Amino acid sequence: MNRKTNLRALRLRYEIPLSEMSAASGLSNQYISRAELGEISPTPRLEDKLGAAVDAVILQRRERLSALERSFAVRKGRLLQPEGGELDE
Repeated sequence: MNRKTNLRALRLRYEIPLSEMSAASGLSNQYISRAELGEISPTPRLEDKLGAAVDAVILQRRERLSALERSFAVRKGRLLQPEGGELDE
């Protein structure tokens, strides 16, 4: 088999490490990698689990980017000044 799947293409294009997918899915890095390469037969359950993991990664990244956006808005125009306190989380 050993073919590149849509999951692998997306993960590589958007720089999602296997460790992030593993944490979101509860599956091991090795298992996800084998599934991505077509070495494991796809099942509806595995497809659902990996799809939910990608959704979770998107949500986590969206939340982090929103926090960055808020923090940046507060500091815009003063980026090279000394930090005046804790960064917003």
